[in-house]
Amino acid sequence: MSAIDPYLEDPMREVPHSIEMEQSVLGALLLDNAAIDDLQELQAKHFYRAEHRTIFEVISKLIVGNRSADILTVAEELRAVGRIESTGGLPYLNTLAQNTPGSANVRRYAEIVVERWKLRGILAAIDEVRALVFERRGRVAPDIIAEAQAKFESLAESRSDGPRFISEYLLPVVEEIDSQARGEPSKVIATGLHSVDERLNGGMSAGELIVIAGRPGMGKTALVIGVGAYVARHVGTVLMFSMEMPGCQLTQRSLARDGGIPMPHIRNGADMTEADFAGLARAAHDLANLPMLIDESAGLSLTEITSRSLAVKRRHGLSLIIVDYIGLMSGGSGESRTQQIGSFTRGLKSLAKRLSVPVIALSQLNRGVETRPNKRPSMADLRDSGEIEQDADVILLLYRDEAYDSDSPYRGTAEIIVAKQRNGETGMTRLAFIGELAKFADLAPGYVPAPRNRPQHPRGFDE
Repeated sequence: MSAIDPYLEDPMREVPHSIEMEQSVLGALLLDNAAIDDLQELQAKHFYRAEHRTIFEVISKLIVGNRSADILTVAEELRAVGRIESTGGLPYLNTLAQNTPGSANVRRYAEIVVERWKLRGILAAIDEVRALVFERRGRVAPDIIAEAQAKFESLAESRSDGPRFISEYLLPVVEEIDSQARGEPSKVIATGLHSVDERLNGGMSAGELIVIAGRPGMGKTALVIGVGAYVARHVGTVLMFSMEMPGCQLTQRSLARDGGIPMPHIRNGADMTEADFAGLARAAHDLANLPMLIDESAGLSLTEITSRSLAVKRRHGLSLIIVDYIGLMSGGSGESRTQQIGSFTRGLKSLAKRLSVPVIALSQLNRGVETRPNKRPSMADLRDSGEIEQDADVILLLYRDEAYDSDSPYRGTAEIIVAKQRNGETGMTRLAFIGELAKFADLAPGYVPAPRNRPQHPRGFDE
């Protein structure tokens, strides 16, 4: 037996609860139904005693139904559902009403009830984690640690779930429209690429899952590093899960982009020029103060990504999450690959809503793109596309014609194809791509495709 067992089995140590506070909440509601307006966070599950949970449910049902909830009406409702005896009947309801201090401090009483529920939740989570350790079932220590973190982080959150009247969403939406009309900054998070932001109705919205897909070598990682740096510089903390590329390589790319230094010079310091070193100093100073976190752990599970994101939000705040990339996530043993991807995308969408931040997730395209004459991608080219199409709010497909035709008139550019946008139109925009700097940028005004360097032979009918 572990050293924890005596603590759990000690009869002198009671499970955290406060019968008096629970009774005071219920009594206050019986005397003043309007007090329920101060208890929007309180739920039946927060009560320790089963009879209190039942009484609270009945009181809430009556009040929400615009019916009076007093001793007699609550007793009648309990009798109708066959719970009058198990809850103490009319005598106990009378005791609740007579012994309450009143409704003036009902919010504080409820806070204590919720606090005790959280403490009980901690003990329950400890029991669950102990069971995971002893049973394991193929889990290794990092998996168990991640699950434990997720359990405790969820208890730390104070938000309440459940349905809300549309009127509760109305005020913040109208205020946002009004503030934008007055020229105040939008709450939509810009990518830093003007033409992309125009396509996305201003940028990325909280709670959105944005999938960026492309074949290897198109520049997906370079694109999201640039977006992440812009958000970190102008909005707030960015967390990037880089399961493909080490953090040092991401930093090299960032130095090249911000310092205007060719990547070959970054990789081989002997080629650095005086101008390169000046750019390096500027870029290093900027990056040193950037609130951007990189987690280079390989094969992270959805649980690990969730728990680490929760921890970062609690410690530093969080404005954007980047996952590079979906196909390298682990978990879902025994499921088909399509089912796994579906679990990952649903989980990432849930994470975006839970933390109220946009989540950018990178994805690969099927190899079939390479075998056809027109290699411009569509949503059908997404690996396990059905699940991704369903869960993503926005799907961007990255395409560079130059990757297949070095003499393309569109060399030095990239297409961002908006293949899906839940709250906007689909379409395409074109960006500049400076390969040696691993950098995407808006095209200069008046851009025209470049002429080909070599003549093109017309195709005949037999070709």
